[in-house]
Amino acid sequence: MQARPEIVAEERARFGATLTDEQCGLLTNAVAWRLAQTDSAWGVSAKPQGKASTLPNGQRIAHDILHYRTTNTLIDILQAAGAESRPQWAEVPYHGDPSGRPWLPAVDPATFGQPQPPAPAPQPAGPSLAVLEALVQTLAQRVELLAHNATLTAEGVQRLEAALATGVPLTLRAKLIGQVTGTVGGPVK
Repeated sequence: MQARPEIVAEERARFGATLTDEQCGLLTNAVAWRLAQTDSAWGVSAKPQGKASTLPNGQRIAHDILHYRTTNTLIDILQAAGAESRPQWAEVPYHGDPSGRPWLPAVDPATFGQPQPPAPAPQPAGPSLAVLEALVQTLAQRVELLAHNATLTAEGVQRLEAALATGVPLTLRAKLIGQVTGTVGGPVK
């Protein structure tokens, strides 16, 4: 078993100033993978409970521990893991519980693909077609009511056309979308 802190430093340099637990796990797996290319006893330590990292393949591992299977040696490779995550090579006591925290082989990091950006925040949906159709029906009924109750003189028709040409304020309240205020008619932009 050869100490290789330079590999830890090289892999750490691929990340930003601070790391999440998941990034610590990716880094730890990448170091173990590189070491396993010359000595297959290198791997990671499974950690089904407690502070751990879940790799993209679903394995939960200690986020900063390498496990050397031949001698059950554990190496802590990150000081302040999950924060500054400074590279180190420090042997730590064996946990003595191979059934709950067994050695696992490292996984080729290339099989994980590129990290996915976070999903965009959901945008509020606009009014549905049914809401818009109901609005058009309401407007048609209001125009009909105006026409029915108004004395349709030439002057009244001109006032109605002028109001529509400049825009008629309208407020729509619907349970799903809340209140929408706007103008019906007016100049086309």
